[in-house]
Amino acid sequence: MSAARKATAGLFSFASLDAARTRATARELAEQVYHELRMALPSRTEPMQTPLAQYTHLVSAHDSQQPVMANLELFLRSKRVHNALMEQYNPLYGMSEQDRIKATARTVGLDVPSATKA
Repeated sequence: MSAARKATAGLFSFASLDAARTRATARELAEQVYHELRMALPSRTEPMQTPLAQYTHLVSAHDSQQPVMANLELFLRSKRVHNALMEQYNPLYGMSEQDRIKATARTVGLDVPSATKA
């Protein structure tokens, strides 16, 4: 199997995975959204009383809102993965502006220690 064909097969399997998610029941989608919301909380022991969790509970009661729930779950999962990748591959991600400036200056050699007078 050629490399291009393998890459295409990977894309189609990902697309079919998302298509399968859209056929999930409203209850399953709500559970997936709750899972993503719990993963986003700093402390996973906190109760789920966020406005988004309340909205999810209301929307999951209606079967006509399944595509909305599927999109919400996909968005939350993608956001979590994006943040994890940014933290892994961008060392300046999540730093304050001042810390980012110092780290950049140190990288390009502008943060030279001053010579001590003897």
